[in-house]
Amino acid sequence: MTAPTDPTDVTDDATGAAHRPFTQPWADALCAAISADAAYRDAGAAWTWPVALVLERAPDLGYPDDVAVELALDRGACHGATVVAADDAQAPIVLRAAYDVWKALAVGALDPVAGVMGGRLRLARGSVMTLMANVRAATALVSCARAVPTAFPDEAARR
Repeated sequence: MTAPTDPTDVTDDATGAAHRPFTQPWADALCAAISADAAYRDAGAAWTWPVALVLERAPDLGYPDDVAVELALDRGACHGATVVAADDAQAPIVLRAAYDVWKALAVGALDPVAGVMGGRLRLARGSVMTLMANVRAATALVSCARAVPTAFPDEAARR
């Protein structure tokens, strides 16, 4: 699997440039945002499991295959992020969704708990009880994603 790429994705985070979601530069920026966030540090203090976020294939947006971002989360920090083929994700907690769901989460139009409970965001691996016991951490994690400058490919296509 080749990670989706976008030639307009600028990897210089010092400029505040937006990154295409589910690419390595975006995953790195997400990991940095998580580690820098005091609210996540507090809410995720008891969280000790890596998480994989799986974007289901969207060929029309440049994602020919399912792709995952694996986040090495532990005790309120992110210790690394890797983009892998969805089938190669090893994290004990795996959340799957279509592009429009991940975008809704990233822009604040969808609450992560409502997404899971409504079936739009699917827990493909792991315990829903673990997730529900850590609602504050999940909500803080999504807030971190909102802080990452993101270049959504469907918006670029409309320009």
